[in-house]
Amino acid sequence: MKTNPTYNRNLICTFSVMGTLLGGTAALAQQTDSTELMKKNNQRSEYPKNNVKINLSSLAINNYSFYVERLLSRKVSFSAGYRNMPSTNLGELSIIKKISDKINEGEELIAGINRMRVDGKAYTGEFRFYGGKKQGARGMYLALYGRYATFNHDYNYRFTNSSNNVLSVPLKSKVKGYGGGLMIGKQWLIAKRVNLDFYWLGGHYGKLSGTTNAVADLSSLSQQDQRNLKDELDNILTVGDKTFLNSTVSNKGVTGNINGPFAGLRGLGFSVGIAF
Repeated sequence: MKTNPTYNRNLICTFSVMGTLLGGTAALAQQTDSTELMKKNNQRSEYPKNNVKINLSSLAINNYSFYVERLLSRKVSFSAGYRNMPSTNLGELSIIKKISDKINEGEELIAGINRMRVDGKAYTGEFRFYGGKKQGARGMYLALYGRYATFNHDYNYRFTNSSNNVLSVPLKSKVKGYGGGLMIGKQWLIAKRVNLDFYWLGGHYGKLSGTTNAVADLSSLSQQDQRNLKDELDNILTVGDKTFLNSTVSNKGVTGNINGPFAGLRGLGFSVGIAF
């Protein structure tokens, strides 16, 4: 049986063209699938890496706290915070007034708070480790943080001498402290741009140091009264058997050194911010 050479060549060309078309279609399909996969991966990896927040709960105690958070990896971030408390009479804070209204006894304590004025600043740096499957700074987190703070206290101390006369001792203290601690909380991202941050338990421990002094004419006090004043002042900062204030009382006033632990709690804090 003889074959037609022309027919064979046409058949070979037909199969060649079909193979080229099928191969091109498969390659195009693979390229399309690869492009779609890349788009999906990019969409999954596109999440805000920066947060700027303000702490709303601290406003109740006249503190203005701001934070900037930056993701270092998929679920680890670093946050830097600044807090400022302008000079404030503690007795004028609404939260203190509410507490004092519920205290049936302790008028002396409330009166002492009303004579205290405080201002201070704090700087906080923390590493946050987020859990959960969602990428970015959201979900439950554990924070490892360090804090440096400075405080100024003006306190009009009232001393009753052996003759039952009340003497005003205007104490002025400057204190600084630094320490580190842990905190747990949770952060949400709403509508891809609104950040809600709630932490409910945290604490730090470190070292506190400072000075206190009062310029006052105490020459009317007897030596025993001056010793009694010293004992009262030293007992202001006492935990158990440990005294963290060592004061000296003279005719010209009071000087003292403060050395103790820098311990503090962070709890029930709520911040809102913008993610970008």
